[in-house]
Amino acid sequence: MKPTRAVLISNPASGNNRRAWARLQPRLAHYPQLEQHITRTVEEAETLIRRLADSDIQVLAINGGDGTLACLLGLLLQHWPQQRRPALIVLPGGTANMSAGDVGAAGSPRKAWKRFFRWLDRGCPLDIPTLERHIMQVEGLTDGRIHHGMFLGTGAIMQATQYAHSRVHARGLGGDISLGLTLVRTLWGLARRDPRFYQPTPVALRLPDSSIDRPETPMLILAASTLERLFLGIRPFWGSGDGAVGLTTVRAGARHFPRAFASILRGRPNRHVQPELGYESFHTRRLELDFDGMLNLDGELLQTAPSTGPLTVTARGPFRFLRLT
Repeated sequence: MKPTRAVLISNPASGNNRRAWARLQPRLAHYPQLEQHITRTVEEAETLIRRLADSDIQVLAINGGDGTLACLLGLLLQHWPQQRRPALIVLPGGTANMSAGDVGAAGSPRKAWKRFFRWLDRGCPLDIPTLERHIMQVEGLTDGRIHHGMFLGTGAIMQATQYAHSRVHARGLGGDISLGLTLVRTLWGLARRDPRFYQPTPVALRLPDSSIDRPETPMLILAASTLERLFLGIRPFWGSGDGAVGLTTVRAGARHFPRAFASILRGRPNRHVQPELGYESFHTRRLELDFDGMLNLDGELLQTAPSTGPLTVTARGPFRFLRLT
């Protein structure tokens, strides 16, 4: 039987890799059959993907953070024929690793690597559990570029991001611990209407698939994702529709916020979670946003403005992920 051709692409500059890179090298050296590449910039990644796209790779393992994964998936869309795209393994090499928590090798970074090495020791079998996810293609930003990501947010998510960078990640915390601490602090700030966190963003929303057109409304929270499970098992997208992008909005002044939000995080909205009370959720293939401000796309902070037209978010894919358990 022809052996599985597997390739590992690593970004040593990603958060967890900066701490673990030296420790991983001796172990990886034991697998000469694993083709390994290092990329530190988008330009290096694009050159590599262009070169690999004509080869017969069956599995592509990605070792980096959420931004590295999003970048490489975007490059696969652009340069790799869909019918020949390899199966993917995602290793949590970044700081937050939210995408890896849903589609990657299960467990902490240490456990994920143990599962990956065990998979290599078994000869890289392909008859293991798989799942499919899409990625969001985001256009209309002020930099004029097309971006990709699996999580997008604005409103209080921006204040949460700033808090995480300055108060949590700066202390060396990452993964679900950092995200959990940030979530608790943000929700406490929102419940108390602390102006450091309670800063609604006016957003106009359109969902062309379902003819939904919301005029500009101050949004306390707007989150969209193609992931089914966010950090700590959060599943905040419960709405109808058959698209791959889950979207949830909480308007400024939403009623019964403390009572409602715990059920939103579980994806099981209680009686307080109603559109007329300020809470909505959808699934869609495409959405359009008009607002002037910042957004978080897989940890990258990006700017939008009315002069660039609507921000469009489109589901692309799907991609097939191998789930190492």
